[in-house]
Order: sequence, then structure tokens, then C-alpha cells
Amino acid sequence: MKLSLLAISTALAVSASAASYSFSNGSGSTASGISDMSGNTFSSSVAAGTAFASGGGTSAGAGVVGIGIFSTDSLNGLGAAALIADFTSLTGVTSAFAVSGATGNRGIFSSTASNITITGTAFENKNMYLFAGNGTTFALSTQFLVVKLATQFLGSDDSIPTATAELFRPTGGPAATTLLLGTNVANVQTANTDASITPGWAMVTVPESSTALLGALGALALLRRRR
Repeated sequence: MKLSLLAISTALAVSASAASYSFSNGSGSTASGISDMSGNTFSSSVAAGTAFASGGGTSAGAGVVGIGIFSTDSLNGLGAAALIADFTSLTGVTSAFAVSGATGNRGIFSSTASNITITGTAFENKNMYLFAGNGTTFALSTQFLVVKLATQFLGSDDSIPTATAELFRPTGGPAATTLLLGTNVANVQTANTDASITPGWAMVTVPESSTALLGALGALALLRRRR
């Protein structure tokens, strides 16, 4: 699955002028896609397990995406509930993956917000993060992806009247990305006619804290029995 287009346009009011952001992972066959752990493409308009036309892969079903911030980069030890609680969305809402027809590009989503005052907010001079889950909401997701962009949100002392475009890609983007949660994938297909090899990302399962603890205790008990 390749995320064909990840686009969020947000107008932010700053002290001197407004700034607008657009976020993307590319478009069409050259997009840096996002898949589930089985390599299936997310699409809220195509049921999970449905094969795309022309042999273009299989739908992973619905998925959810947000752009915002995390308070920490140490996410691997967090359970699903703690991971979700630590994320603050820029727009206050999240976006679902979509598809432009069964034969079109998959994984397109967009969200817009305006008149967000940046002065004194949690976003000021903080790095941008991409947060994705495999459910219709983050709360219903069991697999997640977190990617950090080197670019920061504007501070109250910044004055940029023009739009700022940010691209989330493992390689070839204007700003460096850091994969904090998930796995790198050599190629994720975003279109039925996609013959290019474009790196992307796959989500990973994140258990609840109690589940993770029980699993660790079970593994410890098994290790002791073997000894």
C-alpha cells in the first residue's frame, strides 16, 4: 500500500502574518506509501481484503492519519493507550485514508484547519510528526506508525506569509525524517500501474500496556523454567 497523497493545509495565525502548511508523502506511483504489517494498502472506501483492480495489491481497509506533536521520541515502551494520549493533533481531528476509485491511487487523505493561533501553543518550535493507525480511529487501532520530520512548526516570533510544503518520505524529501515506530519497506504500491520501486513504511502492532507486561512476565517465566 502506498499512501498516494497525504495533504493537510492549515492556516496558522502568527504575530505578524499567517502561515499555511501542507503535508504530503508524494502522489501517484512515486508516493512513499504506508502499509499494514502484511503489506496491504489502507483505503477507507474499500473493504479490508478486497483486491484492487489490475493486480494492484489488496486493501488493508480503513486507516487514520494525523499530523501533530509527541512529547517524547521514546515511544517503543508505550502501550497503545499511552501512545495515543501522548499525541496532540495539529488540526484537532484526524483524517481517514481514501481511494480515488478501485483502479486509482490509494491512501489519499486530507484535512484542513484555519485560524489556529500559534503563540503560546504546544506546537511552537516543535518538530512535526506523522501518526497513523490501522483503525477508523486511533482508539480502534492496533497497529501504528510514527514518523518525525526535522522541520519544526513556526514560533510566535516567525513571520512567513507564504505557504510551507512538507514532504514525509524515507528518502528524497526536503527535510530528514526519523522513523520512531514502524518498519522501513523497500516498496509500497500506491497505484495499479505502479512499476516504480519507492521506499515506504509499514505499521507495527502496539499492545496495551497490561498486555505487554503480561507478555514480558510470561517470557521471563519461560526463561527461568528453561534454566
